[in-house]
Amino acid sequence: MSRWGVKAFFAVPVLATGATMLLATGGIQQWIGASLQLAGAPVATSHAVLSEHELAGIDELPPQEQAKRLLERAVNGYQGALEQIEKRVDGWTGKIDNEALRSVSDVAYCSNNVRVRAAAIELSLAGYGLPKTARSVDGQVELLRAGTEKKFYPLWKLSLLGNRGVEPETVRRVLMDHLHDNDVVTRRWAVNGLGMLGADEAIEPLLAVFRHDPSPEIRERAACNLAESGMLTKQQRMKAIPGLLEMMDDPTLDAQTRGWVFQALREISGEGGIGTEPAAWRSWWASRVRSL
Repeated sequence: MSRWGVKAFFAVPVLATGATMLLATGGIQQWIGASLQLAGAPVATSHAVLSEHELAGIDELPPQEQAKRLLERAVNGYQGALEQIEKRVDGWTGKIDNEALRSVSDVAYCSNNVRVRAAAIELSLAGYGLPKTARSVDGQVELLRAGTEKKFYPLWKLSLLGNRGVEPETVRRVLMDHLHDNDVVTRRWAVNGLGMLGADEAIEPLLAVFRHDPSPEIRERAACNLAESGMLTKQQRMKAIPGLLEMMDDPTLDAQTRGWVFQALREISGEGGIGTEPAAWRSWWASRVRSL
């Protein structure tokens, strides 16, 4: 909320005697409750645009607060917030703390706008002090080879770099190499990394992990990255549906994994009413293919 908005909000009780009386008697609260229900189309408070006044205030903040404010605005759909992050983020490298941004970045990584998720990636890289260069990729690969720290740290950072267009094919190969690691934690972050990479080439490997990995935890992570997590777009996720349709007919799947198949189908397609009937899913897909 801008400083103007804060002032106006707290000025409401003294605008008029009638309004003050309504507030005292509960009339305003009753009116709001009766007319503005929680369900329904969004109701805007104002034009969701970063004002010149707010931008001037942001300019005066240190990098940490700039990053937080702009990511909050991006999460809330403010026009101009993502452009401001893109403009400023390289100058924040090594000057912001990811832990201090965790609450808002966690929300951003779950946004239904992939551009907002990309902004969270940009801020994470700045917080790690990682420039978007091939040298950064080489450094993380070297850490993996040296084995001086847990593998999931460099795997995660590599996936962020790859998503932002830094040596994506190198990153993909490294992540693929760790999909069958003996360590479950390493496999989890290789799977999450493929989802974060956001490339078409990640879909088939994720389907294979979903179908064959011995760990239920890893199969679930693969399903989540196909259906909702990570950086695949809606259009990319639709490309996983033929593979999911094959899986729903696989008699070797346990009940839990089979349930995740149908859950993934519902989340990707938006067809929540189809349920767990294979024939209904095949019919829906056939009708969709015919309409293309």
